[in-house]
Amino acid sequence: SPGVFLDCLKVDYECWVLRSDDVFGYAIAALGAGEAHLLNIAVAPSKQGRGFGGQLLRKIIRVAREEDTERLLLEVRPSNLRAQAIYQKAGFELLSRRPRYYGPPQKEDALVYALEF
Repeated sequence: SPGVFLDCLKVDYECWVLRSDDVFGYAIAALGAGEAHLLNIAVAPSKQGRGFGGQLLRKIIRVAREEDTERLLLEVRPSNLRAQAIYQKAGFELLSRRPRYYGPPQKEDALVYALEF
């Protein structure tokens, strides 16, 4: 949501955007203590399936490596198969599962993926 996006900017997280006339994609990550954490990555539905999510992810991976982090972590919904495929293609491995991480209202679990450097 726009509110979550603005809150992340206020606390000085790393942020990247994709835009033409309007912003159509963004990624937000936290870097520190030897780790990077992908907090959010999103591409407008009208632009999905064109490689923009992968482009943002590759940028985050490059930045995390440049900052000498040991790994990049992220959470994803089990129902988000497209995102999981992108992460697996980039070399992420399933680390754990966080019960009822997302919600309310659904209380969906989160899959935790890690890319070790």
